Amino acid sequence: MILAFFSACKKKDTNPVQPDNPVTMGKLEKIGEYNLSVAEPSGLSFGRGGSSLFTVSDNANKVYEIDFQGNVIRELAYEGEDLEGVTYNPVDDVLAIVEERKREVVLLNYDTGEEMERFDIAVKVNEENKGLEGISWSSANYAYYLLNENSPALMMVWKKNAGIISEVDLNFASDYSGIFVDNKEGNLWIVSDESQMLFRCDYNARVLEKFELNFSKAEGIAVDYENNVVYVVSDKLSKLFVYKIVE
Repeated sequence: MILAFFSACKKKDTNPVQPDNPVTMGKLEKIGEYNLSVAEPSGLSFGRGGSSLFTVSDNANKVYEIDFQGNVIRELAYEGEDLEGVTYNPVDDVLAIVEERKREVVLLNYDTGEEMERFDIAVKVNEENKGLEGISWSSANYAYYLLNENSPALMMVWKKNAGIISEVDLNFASDYSGIFVDNKEGNLWIVSDESQMLFRCDYNARVLEKFELNFSKAEGIAVDYENNVVYVVSDKLSKLFVYKIVE
């Protein structure tokens, strides 16, 4: 295991993101609702080839591969601490997860679930339980997009060999609990469990469209925009919700 710490120079947008551009109110049609045998699921990502999903449990502190009806395909070997987000990086063929309280990104072997590398994310937080909540890989710039839940509310762009390369303050929701980078369409999808909203944003986290969610504790998001399908997990309900984006 390699332990690495970065204090790289970073660029920060000191002006909080304002949703001053015209924001469309979108609509979601629920097409599926599935119980998960994963306690307190948090984070969501497509797996290798887009044929499955991954989520983490911040109860069992384990990583799970599931199908699109929420059935567990496998439980990975890794056991962490306060797991909150997960993403698949197809370039390196690894899974990346975040541990909230430790403020760390952990890279895992996709097939075995064994820890490969661990990185400290140098973000100062005012509350221990308001740390890293989301992570998603971008093939556009070969970087990870990270969310800090609150205090401060931040979106960070991070590379393992450079550290945090940019930060954006967020203020369009009460908190920020999950993120997904849509590499095909060039969108960021950010979910807020307290606001019970899903936001489609540009790469600078400016809100373009928002959607209401009629359930609590949405903490993971994955979007198949090509097929108009949205997957969301609820931490509180231990459910996978599937929606169609209404045109």
